[in-house]
Amino acid sequence: MELKRILANDAKTANDRAMALYGRDVLVISNHTVGGQTELIVALDIDEQGPESTAQRAGKSSAPHDPLLSFSSQMALAQNKARPSALAPVKLEPAAPPAGAEFVPANLASLALDAPFDREVIEQILDELKALRREVSLSQKTSGWHSGLDLAPEVDSLLSSFTQAGMPSGLRTLLLDTVKDMRSEKEALEAVRQQLEQVVHRPSQALPLTGIHLVAGPTGTGKTLMVVRLASHAAAQVDAGKVAMVSYRDLRLGAWAQTLSMAREAGVACFRADTAEALSTVLADLSTYSLVLIDTSGNQLAQRVTEIQSVCPSCQAHALVAADSSTATLRRTLRSSGVRWNSLMISKLDESVQPWPLVDFLCDNFIALSAASDGVDPGGFKRDLTTAALVEMALAQLSRAPEVPIQIPAIKVSKSVVDKMPAPSPRMFMSGSPKGLRGPFA
Repeated sequence: MELKRILANDAKTANDRAMALYGRDVLVISNHTVGGQTELIVALDIDEQGPESTAQRAGKSSAPHDPLLSFSSQMALAQNKARPSALAPVKLEPAAPPAGAEFVPANLASLALDAPFDREVIEQILDELKALRREVSLSQKTSGWHSGLDLAPEVDSLLSSFTQAGMPSGLRTLLLDTVKDMRSEKEALEAVRQQLEQVVHRPSQALPLTGIHLVAGPTGTGKTLMVVRLASHAAAQVDAGKVAMVSYRDLRLGAWAQTLSMAREAGVACFRADTAEALSTVLADLSTYSLVLIDTSGNQLAQRVTEIQSVCPSCQAHALVAADSSTATLRRTLRSSGVRWNSLMISKLDESVQPWPLVDFLCDNFIALSAASDGVDPGGFKRDLTTAALVEMALAQLSRAPEVPIQIPAIKVSKSVVDKMPAPSPRMFMSGSPKGLRGPFA
């Protein structure tokens, strides 16, 4: 193992340079700012740092030696493609590579890989804005009805806590209709608990022990960690030599090295497939395994699931979402994606402040719960999460401690100290005295 140092103006340029020099599987050790520049330390195997291997990983043997264009030139090129008749031809000048590092220019064709991701991010932002507008509109429509009710003070305080907890307006209105005639907070909370448990109740699905299963979900929900937890649980139940993990089209920097390390710690085999054809070959080689778990990336979720199920129609799809996911994220992942999910897995239970959007989504959609987890510890795996436990966790955040009046002890000043204080100047209370003045002045 040998460490390499890369300097660049920013983190993105340093990552691009690391991938261009040593391939997408390069292992990043540290990322710091040194002298106004980004310093990237990467680790390489000694037998893989030869010029032929490096050139093969960087794609120099097959990719043309196109010079890397500066940011301004790339922006001008993109605008010229968008409006060919409005702009004059742009002269593109290659940017000189910085001194002190052998830089392999990336092919301009690779820039098209970021376009689907950019569109997906924009669509996510638009979905969040639409959900926010719907929430505001529904709150305005129901505010008049709420204000016209004669609610008990304790019940009204409880409903205010619903609003502060981020409970969606639709669910809040339904619960208000349930507790509007109650007079105590304890009675209202018990009625809310019973109603939610009855609505969201559904049978739990057993954890996968045989067959081929994929785990998909938004970026940052911990899909790789959940796959490792499922593999560890299956390895403890069946033969560990019959459990395998497959990483499918995860092109993040250092993702494969991280997945491989976690699979080794779990004691299961791990494989990689970057195309649908490669996945078909890998699954054919793993036909003797009892359980195969496929880890996917968070980008282009529906397309990745479709590709996997086209290769293996018997593959079961499991959605993974964070406990504090927004309403727009849940709808986009579980309903708008067009995927038929076999079960729902929940992560980051310990980081969730208010899981009310998830509870509201489960009220309107029937999908079985299969697994849950909290934290980044592989041992934080919950196999028995029920809808009743999820409702109880949400209601526990509403418990409010009784307000205790704060008593400030009076400060006693001796009479001798008061007598020694100088008398205020008469001009202090005149209309012409400066505002806030304390004491005499000339």
